[in-house]
Amino acid sequence: MAHLGSLTFWDHLEELRVRLLRSLAAIVVALIAGFFLASRVQDFLCVPFHRSVPGSLALLAPSDGFIVQLKIALLLAILIAAPFVALQLWGFIKPGLKPNERKYVRPIALISTVLFFGGVAFAWWILPAALKFLGSFAQFGLQNLWSLRNYISLVVFLLLAFGVIFQLPLVMGVLMAMGLVPVSFFRRNRRYAIVIIFILAAFATPTTDMLTMLLMAGPLILLYEISVVIGAFIQRKRQIERDELGTAADKA
Repeated sequence: MAHLGSLTFWDHLEELRVRLLRSLAAIVVALIAGFFLASRVQDFLCVPFHRSVPGSLALLAPSDGFIVQLKIALLLAILIAAPFVALQLWGFIKPGLKPNERKYVRPIALISTVLFFGGVAFAWWILPAALKFLGSFAQFGLQNLWSLRNYISLVVFLLLAFGVIFQLPLVMGVLMAMGLVPVSFFRRNRRYAIVIIFILAAFATPTTDMLTMLLMAGPLILLYEISVVIGAFIQRKRQIERDELGTAADKA
């Protein structure tokens, strides 16, 4: 690959076009594979409902079955193609980064991936409790007859939402490590942060029940506190390094 300085603006556009076409091709191939796996994934996603809710899932419109399969196939395509797309993105931006910047990309990507799937796993763990609560209102002759389309949308939303909100420690850690926001700021504004977390959880929760909102806000508050502790450790470490450099400069 040509050196970054020898590439013109049009060379960058051409490289971007090639990488976008490769990514699109990977997504299309993954989408085909997703269609073959969609039925099994749908059955898997329905397991918490059948174990927690006394009722049935139904197709309430002629197109519901196809739309559900398409939605699951698209989600699978994104997950399957994500590593390849990430490599294409990395290949495009890598030449523009300095060596000291490149060394942070892999740890950040690894931590982000672990946090995302940790959030997904946590959401899957608490999902039965949320479904059991929502299904408990079918009393006095009422029956839980839920739309399969709405149910799958709810489950997918919760899994992705928790995967995203679990990125909070990473975002806070990067801000504190770069010195953009000091640890004292997060400590001083802890009460405001908790209020904001509950507001975000209320808006992000697709249902109106308090239980689901608490299940989303609780981990966020815990992650916030963990991030403050990690940030304080990073800040102390940086201060020690600066003190050692200052001492070495004075001796010199």
